[in-house]
Formats: sequence, structure tokens, C-alpha cells
Amino acid sequence: MTELLRVTELVKHFRAPRSARRHGRAIVHALCSVSLSVGTGETLGIVGESGSGKTTLLRTTLGLQKPSAGRVEFLGRDVFAQKGRAARALRRDISVVFQDPYTSLDPRMTVADILDEPARIHGLRTGTKALALLDQVRLPAASLRRFPHEFSGGQRQRIAIARALALDPKLIVLDEPVSALDVSVQAEILGLLKELQRDRSVSYLFVAHDLAVVADLSHRVGVMYGGQLVELGPTRHVISEARHPYTRELLAAVPVPDPRLERAKPRQPRRQWPNDTEGLPPCPHGDSL
Repeated sequence: MTELLRVTELVKHFRAPRSARRHGRAIVHALCSVSLSVGTGETLGIVGESGSGKTTLLRTTLGLQKPSAGRVEFLGRDVFAQKGRAARALRRDISVVFQDPYTSLDPRMTVADILDEPARIHGLRTGTKALALLDQVRLPAASLRRFPHEFSGGQRQRIAIARALALDPKLIVLDEPVSALDVSVQAEILGLLKELQRDRSVSYLFVAHDLAVVADLSHRVGVMYGGQLVELGPTRHVISEARHPYTRELLAAVPVPDPRLERAKPRQPRRQWPNDTEGLPPCPHGDSL
């Protein structure tokens, strides 16, 4: 399997807000030495609660913000070293699907315009793929003339996925793509993503807070806690042999359909996650931004 994305010892610090600086904390360690990779046709799931560093990892991996230290490579090329045409070519190879499809779709544009927009931005021919993209996400051709507000949440997310596929990317970053949807619709979208991956060999970097959802789609799972990747491995291994107490707590929070089995589940001791950094090594480059 060809390695598509490699993140090496990624560190990202932010200057702490004024209220925190009054208590002697000048720097927030958002990412601390995070390393991971994504192969061709593979899904890597990243799970963790709010504040664990998931969003910062995504934004830094996409090149939207520069790291304090570390390296992000896509097909062996340093993401932050690309300029001009090379940077534009890199952006064609990576697409994003956001959490809320309504806010990520321009309400003034028809579906046809939304699906043509990536090609227009990159100076490519437009108007030839929209119908095929709609067919791939199982929406009727009549959708092209409609606006985002005329669709349900699940249908809007299908449009967002179709837009992400418009330039035939090698990697799609999925930022909590089903968390705003009903459970039944979540299953439909996850099934669609699996089918698209099988047909197109596209890779996914899938970020969410729900371990059960991440495990359903991912070949490998990484667990974020306190800005660090505390667990990473094949999905079955992480689920069956979790090593870190935070991973075990996430597993314990997954509901069981049978009420009797749910009541019988062993309970993990309650901790203050992710503020409690017990057991984590100190973050490197702590004095720099």
C-alpha cells in the first residue's frame, strides 16, 4: 500500500488567552509530537473529545495553519514548502467534507453551480461531471436546478460529498461528517462513503468524537487526548485491547442496544478529560510558538 500522507512529530502551540496568562500559563499545547500516516485506499479515523486537538490536527495537516514544529508530507512533498502551481496541484488532490453541510454550501448557488465551482477555481472544464457526481451519491438529476435549502440534512451532505469528489482527489478529509445527522441517516452516509472508497480507491482521514462511528468506517484508529496521539493501531486491535485509560473510557461510553447488557457493563472511574494530563510526556518545544 502506497503511503499518501505522512505527519511527523507535529507540534502546534498557541498563545494562551489573557485570563490564562494571569495564572502563569503563556502557551497552549494544542498538538504535541503527533505522528501518523494514511495509505492509498485506507481510512484512518481520529477520535477524541472537544479540546483533544482533532481540529488543530486537521487544519495543520491541510496547510491552513503552520505548525510550531514537525512536518506534513503528501506523496513525499512537504505541504508547507509548496508554492504556486505546485500548491494548486496539491489542493486538487485533497478535499474536505465539513460537519454541517448547510453552512458549507452557498445558499445562493444551485447544486449545478456548487458541483462546478471546484473546476472553475482550478481553471478546468466545467459542466461535464455534475450528473455523474450526483449519480454516485444517489441523488436524482433534477437536483441540479435546486438550492441547498430544498434538501434534507442527509441530502445536503451527499451534495457536499459530491463536491469533494469533483476533482478526483486522492485524499478526502472528513470533519465529523455525520454528527449533525439522525442515526439512520448516519448509517446511509457511512455506507455511501465505504462504497465510494471501494469504487474510487480514495483515502479518508476521518475525524469524529464518536468512537463507534469511527470504528465502523476506519481501517485504523487513533485516539487523541490532551493534544497527543495516545493510541494508534488497527481498529479491531484498539477496540479489543485498548491500552490507554481514555480509550477505555470512550469504549465504555458506547451504548449497548440491550438494556440489561448496558447495565452490566463495567464502569470506568470518572476523570476530567482532557484537562488531566496524568501519564502524558511533556510537550516538546514548550517555549516557542
